[in-house]
Amino acid sequence: MLRCARAWRLPHRGIGPSSPSFSRVPVALSSSQGGTEPRPVPLSYKLLDGEVARPPLVFLHGLFGSKANFSSIAKALAQQTGRRVLTVDARNHGDSPHSPDMSYEAMSQDLQDLLPQLGLVPCVLIGHSMGGKTAMLLALQRSQPPP
Repeated sequence: MLRCARAWRLPHRGIGPSSPSFSRVPVALSSSQGGTEPRPVPLSYKLLDGEVARPPLVFLHGLFGSKANFSSIAKALAQQTGRRVLTVDARNHGDSPHSPDMSYEAMSQDLQDLLPQLGLVPCVLIGHSMGGKTAMLLALQRSQPPP
């Protein structure tokens, strides 16, 4: 089963003053869920305090990583930028619970559940490898046109 997500499509002329248009991007749902929405798991995270007025930075690790991979850079960025910085253990990684569903859709759903709970929407997603793919899917699923 396919579901469509919104994505930005730039004009053929490249980036310019003309307004971008939307296209529909098919996103395959997790086969292990039988076409239903993935059930989010409560993720383990570390939140470094900062200015609430600026969008927080959210770091998502790679396949064999954990939130600890970004602890040094998270501390440095929190100090240098004054932003809140969140590091997250993905499902089945670090201190987060284990689940048989390890799809990108499930990992995106976990973040869609966590980020509003922490008051971190909107935010800047920064992901490495698996975390980068999760960030891209989340951006496609929750993209908003600029005001």
